[in-house]
Amino acid sequence: MQRCLRLISLGAALWLFAGQALANNLLVSNVGFTNTIKDAGFTEISFDFSWENSWHASWIETDTGVGNPALSLTNWDAAWIFIKYRLRSGANTDWQHVYLAPEGHVAPAGITITPGLTDGTNVGVFIHRNSHDHGKLEIPRLRLRWDYAAQNLHYTNPLDISVQAIEMVYVPAGPFYVGDGGREENKFTDGSWSSGNSIPFRITNEAPLEIKKEPGYLWGIGSYIEASTLSYDFPKGADAFYCMKYEITQEQYANFLNHLSATQADALKLNSMSSRQSISGTWPNYTAAAPDRAANYLSGKGWAAYAAWAGLRPLTELEFEKACRGPKAPLDNEFAWGTASAVQQTEHTGEDGSGLEGAAPPDANLLYGNGPIKGPVRAGVYATESSDRERAGASYWGILD
Repeated sequence: MQRCLRLISLGAALWLFAGQALANNLLVSNVGFTNTIKDAGFTEISFDFSWENSWHASWIETDTGVGNPALSLTNWDAAWIFIKYRLRSGANTDWQHVYLAPEGHVAPAGITITPGLTDGTNVGVFIHRNSHDHGKLEIPRLRLRWDYAAQNLHYTNPLDISVQAIEMVYVPAGPFYVGDGGREENKFTDGSWSSGNSIPFRITNEAPLEIKKEPGYLWGIGSYIEASTLSYDFPKGADAFYCMKYEITQEQYANFLNHLSATQADALKLNSMSSRQSISGTWPNYTAAAPDRAANYLSGKGWAAYAAWAGLRPLTELEFEKACRGPKAPLDNEFAWGTASAVQQTEHTGEDGSGLEGAAPPDANLLYGNGPIKGPVRAGVYATESSDRERAGASYWGILD
């Protein structure tokens, strides 16, 4: 596959610094605390929440490869909600992660809240529709339970709190292919390959996966492959997972820097203001002049730190292939949107950086090379009300960029 470098109060002295988070049309507002039980050491963090172009859909996929049965599939988009707090006084006033309760959260009818557990700790929740629908989703008074006493906090501790949200897409469990059958270097193939076009390899479960150059085993074309075994714990993509719907935006990265310590932010800030990088300011007041523009100049430690801060992890290469192709049979030299063709974006329509700009020419679905724009564009810029998958530059599941 070709890559496209895509409280109002708990008690007398516990206060909420209330604000709102806006990113990729996600809106968090009216944050507060409710149903606080002081003796038990827990409260509910409540807020209103909305986002546009949400969906929940089901269909039958028949193009699953020769000899393979049709698959019944369901997927949806979701919001990954995680929360930060900081004490207003004491030895440590840096932002810390809120560990939510594993259960006890409250949502209105039609909405599901799924805890995101990491080593038994709930670092956030996925919020999504639970029945078929699409369009703008508005959810009033969501309530997430926080056992603050388990984090050695008392209801008299003055603190600030910040609710964060990232758009995600659910990729359901099921089989899929890696490798597209083309001739590119450094790609997946069945171990029976000797020369010519690669041979797509189908992954059906999360059992340990041997990598070796023999028929029926996973192998790779190129010089960066050696015999080994992927353990059961290594994510191979057969199980369900979530993927960010968009690349990290410049607003999201600025917000991330503002919620670190001064030392951490200084180590991870972006020093270049060239190539359409619009983040400026000093800690803790970084801002992005083009908030919806994809973040650039991220180092390996920068994106890894962002993922850790948000309670997420990087995709594996196997998950990436499934996130793009879905369960469909491979196509030689295909891009993430399922065809082998691409149209370069050369300019914008509308005000560049406004969050409302479009792409030109009208059928553009990719930004690449040293073209006239010379830097990243708005996340999701190719998706419109009338665009199909290829025109939107979208994966099989609706993941963009």
